[in-house]
Amino acid sequence: MSAVTPEEENLVRLAVIGCGSLSTKRIFPCFPRLPVRLVGVCDLDEAKARQNARRHGGEAVYSDALKMLDETKPDGLVVCIGPEMHAKLAKEALARGIPVYTEKPPAPTATEAWAVAQAARKAGKLCMTAFKYRYAPAQAKARAIIQSPEFGGLSNLSIVRASGPYKNLPGNARTEFLLDFCIHPIDQTLFLAGDLDEVFAVAPTMDNYAISVRFASGAVGSLAFSCRGSWSQPLDRAEIFGAAGQQIQLVDQIFLRYHADGVNKQTNEPRFCTAGGDSLVETGFFPEVEAFVAHLQGKRPVEQIPSRIEESVKSLAFYEAIKASAASGKPVKPARFE
Repeated sequence: MSAVTPEEENLVRLAVIGCGSLSTKRIFPCFPRLPVRLVGVCDLDEAKARQNARRHGGEAVYSDALKMLDETKPDGLVVCIGPEMHAKLAKEALARGIPVYTEKPPAPTATEAWAVAQAARKAGKLCMTAFKYRYAPAQAKARAIIQSPEFGGLSNLSIVRASGPYKNLPGNARTEFLLDFCIHPIDQTLFLAGDLDEVFAVAPTMDNYAISVRFASGAVGSLAFSCRGSWSQPLDRAEIFGAAGQQIQLVDQIFLRYHADGVNKQTNEPRFCTAGGDSLVETGFFPEVEAFVAHLQGKRPVEQIPSRIEESVKSLAFYEAIKASAASGKPVKPARFE
């Protein structure tokens, strides 16, 4: 093995568990643009791990995640498998003093996510969730506008999110529309509007939801989720209103228009071409990985990570309140974890 150069010594040593479609298309391509060494790549299908290691400069290939952690001793771990294993492997890494980035959702339930949060606190290490909306430029701009004095406080928020069909198999989190697909707009709602007070949901089936919410601030909102749409044209829209005359429109995660008293005050309308814009940036994938690497470099403290595990617990509590309200036909207050 060749000697490590001084430049390589200053790179963050990352290990990755999971080489499926999402990580291969959205996470691994971020690494060449960041100061990282990919010291380990792991997947139960070793051929997939070997392929991603070859493409992205991975130094070692594994099919045993714990063996990889113990042998490579990375500065940080990226986990992209499924919610059950996200929680389990996050706790294994944290117990070894290794900060963790997991894909969404961080666990199947809020209680299990809270256990991960407790493990992170005990270890004194970061665990963050890949809730990409919190890092997308348009979403961050919208949040800043909402919190500005000019906006006058949030009064009403409306979100519509639709996809193609989901199988909704019992006990299979990856096939559940509300948890797998809608957890993003659920988290987006909290990111933009703050903590919840009460949730009322109507869901005749697992693929169709109408949800009313009241926020702790006194603002109200509505969410409409359906997987009776098309995968070729998923729908993602938000309308946000301030005190009087202020309106924000968010479309397809990345486009923003802000009007105040009929005046167009701010936009985020990137144009994509081979010489310009990058959808990994505009959709939040690259900025969230960049934030994790910056933290590992000591440049971004835990409290400046928007999707730290404590925030993710709130999103899972919101998800569970939606299900509980739909089942009972009554308003539900989301569980709180302290």
